[in-house]
Amino acid sequence: MELEEAILAVRKPDGPLLDSLERAYGDIAVRYGYTPMQSPLFAMFTKPGSGTLAIEVQFGNGREFEESLARLARSGASLCIFVTSSRARTMRLEDARALLLRKFQTAGSRYMFIDIETGHHAEANFEWRKFEREVDRPDWSRPGPSGPPKELFRSSRPRSKPIYGRRGEHKEQD
Repeated sequence: MELEEAILAVRKPDGPLLDSLERAYGDIAVRYGYTPMQSPLFAMFTKPGSGTLAIEVQFGNGREFEESLARLARSGASLCIFVTSSRARTMRLEDARALLLRKFQTAGSRYMFIDIETGHHAEANFEWRKFEREVDRPDWSRPGPSGPPKELFRSSRPRSKPIYGRRGEHKEQD
């Protein structure tokens, strides 16, 4: 299981929310070889030779969302996790992703937006990883073309029954 999948597997705890989330994400990070470090974010971890992992939890209004995204962007982490809740009714995951891509420089960092209530997630800057996976696959496992290419225009077929009559008149079909 990869780090991203393990983080996505975390569900909303029953007890104190922030303490339980911090403990769960901390356990996952330590399991994957990361060590905690001090930062203004909710949690930040570093791994020698691999980069950093930054986690921000936000349930506030739109301005607070933007401030949290700014902290994530300034952190320079290679993987940034933004956790929110659909019950907060502030911003959808796709809207938060669009805000990040519109207002901040995201080169070199991957972003994952997680809804803790439903488990849904959205990603940004994961295209290179998908490309790497496709390149490393052997030729026999790559999906090939599925049949002949589709025609651009419909083929013209003659009508099954001729229609008799002139323009403007009532037509009869035999």
